[in-house]
Amino acid sequence: MATWRRWIALGVLAGAAMGTGRSAIASADVRLDRDFLSGIIEKLPPVAFEKPGQYRGMVHNFELVGIDPRSRVILVACQIDGEFRAPVNGPITDRVARSPETPEGWRRFGFSVRARVNVEPGREGGPRFRIAIDEVKRRGLDGASGLVARALGRFFDDLVTQFANGRASQLGQRLNLEIARRIAIFREYGVFCGIEYSQAELLLHFDLTRLRREGIAGFVFSETKPGTVPLYRWRHPADGSFYYTIRWNAPDRPHAVAQGIACFVLDHRVPEAVPLFRWSNGQDHLYTTQIDGENAPQLGYRFQGAACYVFAAPLPGTVPLYRFFDPRRRSHFYTLHPHAEFLK
Repeated sequence: MATWRRWIALGVLAGAAMGTGRSAIASADVRLDRDFLSGIIEKLPPVAFEKPGQYRGMVHNFELVGIDPRSRVILVACQIDGEFRAPVNGPITDRVARSPETPEGWRRFGFSVRARVNVEPGREGGPRFRIAIDEVKRRGLDGASGLVARALGRFFDDLVTQFANGRASQLGQRLNLEIARRIAIFREYGVFCGIEYSQAELLLHFDLTRLRREGIAGFVFSETKPGTVPLYRWRHPADGSFYYTIRWNAPDRPHAVAQGIACFVLDHRVPEAVPLFRWSNGQDHLYTTQIDGENAPQLGYRFQGAACYVFAAPLPGTVPLYRFFDPRRRSHFYTLHPHAEFLK
C-alpha cells in the first residue's frame, strides 16, 4: 500500500458571533500529497471496453505523471491495448498483419495515453475531478499503416471519448470517491471554495458554512449605543427557521427558543436610517429594506411591517448585518458573523 500524508490546517477568524466577540474557525485546508494521489491512481484496476464486432480492448497501467502548478492540472498516464476488425482482409494481408494470438480478421493496436485531471467545485459542496485527454501516442499497430489508419479513423473517436468521460477508465469516479472520504467532515461544515497546486501536493480550501450569502441586510451596532435597542433572535426547533424582533418576549409561533441578542438597532426612524421590513410565508422570515420585498409576494410571503430601523450605508461605529439563505431548509438567517456562525 502506497504511503500517503495528509494533514489539516484550520484557519481562525476573530469574529463577533451573536455579539459575543468570540473567536471561531473560519476555514479549513486539506493537503493531499503526491504519494496519496499516486496510491489512488496506481490501484485503479484494468477496465475493458468493447464495441461488438468492431473493436475491444483494455485500459490499464494507470500512473501519476506529476502535478503541474502552472496549468493547474494533475497529469495521469495509462496504456490502451486491444484489437479491431480490419475492414479489408485477404490471405496476404491477414498473414502479414495479424499476430499469432489474434483471431482471424482482427488486428492488434496499442496506445499510450496521457490525461489531465482538473479539480473544480461540485454541486454537493465538495471537489469534483474532471478528466480530459491530453496526448495520445501510438505504441504499436499490426499490419500496414494505411489499413490500420483507415480502420481506427472510424472507431478511435469513440474509444477516446469512453476514456475521457470516465465510462471506460473509471478514473474520475475513483478519485472522487476516495477524496470524498477524506473530506467528509468538512462537507458538514462548509463548501469547497478553491485549490492550490504545487509539484508536491494539492491544497483544498473549504469555507466552513453551508449557507449561501445573500449580501448585507443593513448596518447595525454590535453593542448597545444611546438610542439603540436589542434585536432578539428566536429559533423554531420544528423547522429550524429564525425570527427576529425588538420585543424580547414576542416570538411569532409557540415553542420558539430564544437565542439571545443578534445585534442592536433602532426602534424609530432617524436621519439616514431606513425600515427593515419583515415578510413571512408561515415558516421563513425575510427581512429587507426593499419596500416591495424583493418580489416576496410572488413567492408566497406576506407583509408584516417594519421590524426595526437600520442604516442602508455604513456609518462610524456600525457593522454589517449579513443575510444568508439555507437552501436545505429554505429559510433565511441574519448575523454579524461573516461565515454565518458556521451554521449547519
